[in-house]
Amino acid sequence: MISANAVDDGSYTLTELAIAEKCRKRLLPVMLKKQDVERLPASISSVTYLETDGNVAGAVAAEVHRIARDQRRQRWKYLVTAAALIALICAVAFYAMRNRSQAKLVGKDGAPAVLIPPGAFVMGDDEESPRREIFVDGFMLDQYEVTVARYAAFLQATGNIKPPEEWETVDLKSGADLPVVGVDWQDANGYCRWAGKRLPTEAEWEKAARSADGREYPWGNDAPTPDHARFGKSYQNPVYKDGVARVGSYSKGTSPFGIHDLSGNVSEWVADWFSEGFPRGDLRNPKGPDNGTGKVLRGGGWYDPAERITTTKRFHASPGYRSVDVGFRCANDVK
Repeated sequence: MISANAVDDGSYTLTELAIAEKCRKRLLPVMLKKQDVERLPASISSVTYLETDGNVAGAVAAEVHRIARDQRRQRWKYLVTAAALIALICAVAFYAMRNRSQAKLVGKDGAPAVLIPPGAFVMGDDEESPRREIFVDGFMLDQYEVTVARYAAFLQATGNIKPPEEWETVDLKSGADLPVVGVDWQDANGYCRWAGKRLPTEAEWEKAARSADGREYPWGNDAPTPDHARFGKSYQNPVYKDGVARVGSYSKGTSPFGIHDLSGNVSEWVADWFSEGFPRGDLRNPKGPDNGTGKVLRGGGWYDPAERITTTKRFHASPGYRSVDVGFRCANDVK
C-alpha cells in the first residue's frame, strides 16, 4: 500500500518490501494516493502499480483475480507447448526405432535383414555358460531363417553342392517359404559366403535373441506356447509336411529387434567352434576358440521341448552333421 508515509525512510512498508525482494516474492503495489514516482523504490517504480478509485478492497480483489487468471492461462500455455514437444519427441523416437528395426534387403540372396545396434548385453545364464557382460558391434542379421526357395537358388547357381537331407520331399513351389533343413555347417557357411554374408557369431546370435534385458526367450520370460514358436512336435512327423513352419509364422515370438524364429522351428548353425570354457578377457566381439571338434547350434528345433528353445541353450555337433531340425540364417557387418 503506497502512501506518503509508506515511502519515508525506516517505514514498515519499505522493510517489508526489502524482505519480499530478498525472498523473491511477487508484489502488487497499490497506490492509495498519487505520489512522486522519483520517491518510490526502484522495485516499485519499475513495475505497474494499481491506482484505485476509492474502493480499495474491490479494486485489489479484481486485480488479484485477473492476475491469477492470466497466470493460469500462461501455465496452460506452457503445459500445452510442453505436451506438444513431448509428443513430437516421442513421434521422432518411434519413427527412429521403426526405421532401425525395419528390414532391408542385404546380400545376393535378397533376404531381409535387420540392424542389431552396437552395445553390451549379459550373455549366459550360469547353467549353459557363465553370465558375463559382452559388448558386440553393430551388425545385420537375417530376419528369417534361410528358406527352401533361397537355398534352391544357391544350389542352381553353384551347381556342385550336395542337396540337403530330405530335399527330395519338399515341393519347391508350395514349400518355398519353409526353412531349409538337413544342411551341415559347411553348407551353411558356403551359402552365406555365396550371398556375400557370413554366419553370425554365437555372441551375435544371443544378443539378437535376448537383447540387453537377459530374457529367457526372444519374446520375454513367459513360457512358450503354440502362438510363440514351433516346438514340441513329434519327431516322427515328415519335416516338410508336419514338422517345420513357414518362416515368420509366429509374430508373437519375435525378438526385441524384430527377428523371427530364433526359438524353435530349426536349430541354427553359428560361426563358433564349441567350447565349455571362456577366456576372462574375451568380452568384446568374442568369436570362440580357433579350433575344435564341434560347431555351435542355437535356438532349438521343431521337435525340441520348451526347455531346449531358450535364448541361452547351447548345442554342438560335428561340422558335417546333418539333421531334419537343423538350418541357419546369415549375418553381415555394418559398413
